[in-house]
Amino acid sequence: PKSTTIHHTPLHCSHIMASEIALTLDQNLFIRKPVPEKGIVCSNAERAKRIASEYLTSVETFSCSWGAQVWIGNYQDAKERIFVALAPVGSGSGLVFTELFSAGAKFLVRYGSDDVKNPEPYEYQNCVKLIDETDNLYGYCQASGVDPSEWGQSVMASPVLLKAFLAEANKREMTIERRICHHLENYHSLRNPNVYPNRNGILEKQLADLKQKANGKKESFDMESAVLFRCAKDSGLHALTVLQTVNKEDKDCDPYEGKHRAAALKNEQEVFVNYIFTALVAASS
Repeated sequence: PKSTTIHHTPLHCSHIMASEIALTLDQNLFIRKPVPEKGIVCSNAERAKRIASEYLTSVETFSCSWGAQVWIGNYQDAKERIFVALAPVGSGSGLVFTELFSAGAKFLVRYGSDDVKNPEPYEYQNCVKLIDETDNLYGYCQASGVDPSEWGQSVMASPVLLKAFLAEANKREMTIERRICHHLENYHSLRNPNVYPNRNGILEKQLADLKQKANGKKESFDMESAVLFRCAKDSGLHALTVLQTVNKEDKDCDPYEGKHRAAALKNEQEVFVNYIFTALVAASS
């Protein structure tokens, strides 16, 4: 039977603007070599290495002592080279995203995992979450000199990438959800306000405000997507996030170990990776 494609009322997408960033390759700290125009970015080191080693051929790689790494190679019969990059967890990923754009990237797609608390059972079953909107990013905006009126406000995904990923999903009759992703500056606070018993009322209020702002749109959380979208907007370039649901609720077992590993890798290999590469290759400005 044909899968269901879940759409929400489209929100206004920001247009690609001129760059607000004048960083040049010779000024970069982590990304010191040119990269192709299109790339996938991950903050899970094993995922990035796995994708690069299993799906790219004729690979060149470079890294820095702080852990960031880039693999450049060919994907199937695509004419253009493509890259996979490892960026740090959290807002520090913005350093890598900004430098990738400075080094020649024009289209960045984050492939990550949703940090939403207690996902519904269906979310583990081949559910592809396309993040077309992010919000709740404050500190990085302030540090980037963004006008205070924009702090924490929505930044949209690239319409060009969104179009390509929706078209490819439609071809595959995939189950997708277009979602808003709220930024987690502190992983444990908004996922579990009781971790801060003296401040849980404040945190619960923040969660309620975010839900109200989402206005019925399905919500995700992570630590990198809002930073990526901000970097893309400031660079006048393109970004999108694709999130997979893995089991982060089991206190006794890592999402990629033991009883959860097979299911996580099965979805990665059968649902996500080829879809992401194919849609990314098809995107054009």
